[in-house]
Amino acid sequence: MEYIIETQNLVKQFKTKLAVNDVSIHVKRGDIYGLIGKNGAGKTSLMKLILGLTVPTKGKILLFGNENLNRGRKQIGSLIEAPGLYKNCTAYENMLRFATLYGANIKEIKPLLKRVGLDNTGSKKAGEFSLGMRQRLGIAIALLGNPEILILDEPINGLDPAGIKEIRDIILELNKEGVTLIISSHLLDELAKVVTNYGIIADGSLIEEITAKELNERCRKYIKIVTDNNITALKMLKEKFSDIIIEIKEDGIYLSNYFDKTSLINKILVEKGILVSELTLSESGFEEYFIERLGK
Repeated sequence: MEYIIETQNLVKQFKTKLAVNDVSIHVKRGDIYGLIGKNGAGKTSLMKLILGLTVPTKGKILLFGNENLNRGRKQIGSLIEAPGLYKNCTAYENMLRFATLYGANIKEIKPLLKRVGLDNTGSKKAGEFSLGMRQRLGIAIALLGNPEILILDEPINGLDPAGIKEIRDIILELNKEGVTLIISSHLLDELAKVVTNYGIIADGSLIEEITAKELNERCRKYIKIVTDNNITALKMLKEKFSDIIIEIKEDGIYLSNYFDKTSLINKILVEKGILVSELTLSESGFEEYFIERLGK
């Protein structure tokens, strides 16, 4: 499979500290790829390596399937840490200055300001903007030149709920239009509303890559049953409940519905001579899953 962004055993070492340690990520075209990790885990360092803001100690970066990074990076827009704005300039003036620096068409400016909801800020200076407005202006600047990839470092950090929703809506709209995104955050619940794939990072190392679908499956609510004859128990429960969602695994039987019928299920099995050694109702949330993975 060809990836729009791929790193191979990427390492970045600062003296004795490994900021990025043997990291291999895989981002497909159209993904919203979420980098999850604690502060200092290596998320920003990895993004800077992809953007060419720092040089790898070892390893390889591929953009659009090849190693021509200069050409590939021309198709990437980014907002790393806080946006570097001209505080005494308006939103339009900021955009004009960055468009000149990037060699972008100034005709893009007004549509981009409208897209991020800053088209009516008039003569208000960027230094007077709220945090959410500054973040939106930073995203508008990152979109100059119509990039295929957008890399956002903690874009919702510190925002109020209204500001978070505004950024989330922008991200989803861009993705629908074909923009591939990498987003770092430690706000798991918010990231879960937009992300299609996750990369979990701890102490500079990639712990796991997992799709949103796989994560939802692992974090689902379920009843686990262990008996002395799981095959027979499975057959009996299917006969008793025609619409039961049930599967058998190596360590037991898993039910994805009938959560209010645990006592009845236990009674049915026991009356049929099935010895039940475990019957538990479990629900693993996103936070619990990531904490468990980061703990490892």
